[in-house]
Amino acid sequence: MSFEERIRNSSETKKSRIVLALDVQDPDRNNLLRKSTEILRQVSEYICAVKINRQLVLSLGLREGVDFIVSMAHELSLPTIMDAKLNDVGHTNEFMMRSYVDIGFDGVIASPVAGWEGGLDSVFQLAASRGRGVILLVYMSNPGAETLYSQKIAPTNGKPRPVFELFAEMAVQWKANGVIVGATKPEIITRVRELVGPNMAIFSPGVGAQGGDPTKAMAAGSDYLIVGRSIYAATDPPYEARRYRDLAM
Repeated sequence: MSFEERIRNSSETKKSRIVLALDVQDPDRNNLLRKSTEILRQVSEYICAVKINRQLVLSLGLREGVDFIVSMAHELSLPTIMDAKLNDVGHTNEFMMRSYVDIGFDGVIASPVAGWEGGLDSVFQLAASRGRGVILLVYMSNPGAETLYSQKIAPTNGKPRPVFELFAEMAVQWKANGVIVGATKPEIITRVRELVGPNMAIFSPGVGAQGGDPTKAMAAGSDYLIVGRSIYAATDPPYEARRYRDLAM
């Protein structure tokens, strides 16, 4: 089963389009692992996937830490995404990709700035051989993202265009399994949807804490909303997870 099929099946079964960004922080490693697993279990029926960022990897380690969370997510029938934003040279990207795949991640987020040859080619090849997904970063959710992603550049024999449009076209050319576009920019979501077509999944972070409106993001063309602090830092995480699930449907 492909990455797209796994997350689509999960979304249909859970009746949810919410991806939990499990970015819990705690200086005590044992508390961090406990909090992360507790929140995951509490909200599991209201989400369709789990995204893990480097905070947990650095604090818990891949082995005997994050791998436990990934296994738990799979037991709860939830696909897992590693927010690695891979953007190094090929052999380094390949090593990181293999490390994440080996502990069970279903998909990995990569940045297109490394390019294809000697950059992300090895990541896509490894993903294809292991039945995993690569989600390409097209537009971030923070206010400063506009400095780069909306900057116009002139490709060879072409007129100046925003960087994010070129990234979206790379996602199509490279056969990515999805793209990241911040929920804080509905107009960008709409434009990216035009560029990638109806079948490529758009994942939108920045909902809630960063000001992204879930209803506007979905109406603009997002398929999945990535929600972190507004759920895991809430007084009642299950309530907030259910609320966002209902807003996104």
